[in-house]
Amino acid sequence: MKRELVLSTPRLALTSWLVEDVTELQHVHSDPDTMRHVRSGRPESRAEVAQLIDRYRAEHAARGWTTWRLADDEGRLVGRAGFGGAEERRGLSFTIRRSHWGRGLATEVGLALVAWHQIHAHGVPLRGLVAVGNDASARVLAKCGLDEVGEEDYAGTACRVFLLTDPDEALSLASATTPGVNGT
Repeated sequence: MKRELVLSTPRLALTSWLVEDVTELQHVHSDPDTMRHVRSGRPESRAEVAQLIDRYRAEHAARGWTTWRLADDEGRLVGRAGFGGAEERRGLSFTIRRSHWGRGLATEVGLALVAWHQIHAHGVPLRGLVAVGNDASARVLAKCGLDEVGEEDYAGTACRVFLLTDPDEALSLASATTPGVNGT
């Protein structure tokens, strides 16, 4: 099976998952620092990561959107990013390999995903949930044009809620700050 390119930026590519991606993603999901504010808040086993990739593959096949494989310009996995949720409301998500933190990759892919969402799901609410204490991800969502609108409990975790309230402004921001985005 061949990877499908969903979108790309000058430094990143979002692609579909392959079964053999389990080992690479498990390296990301086995790091306690990376996983502290993600999913269950703990490192995940190979079996858990394999189930996650199976879910992402099924979602992509069934609805055309999911959380995709995030790779650098040389094709190496640097994390995952995309959308969760349902047709009537989507959630922007990203997880970056710890060795790649601080390079602006989350903001770059976040802006590209906001633009993709506006083209492919215009009118569908887009939000982001960030665990309380994960200030770096909260800053990324703000840079991507999402406004903080409150807090809620998600699966037992206190989260800050961000919402895309001005889609046109966010699309302009994405176009201005992420030149060369393809797939939108």
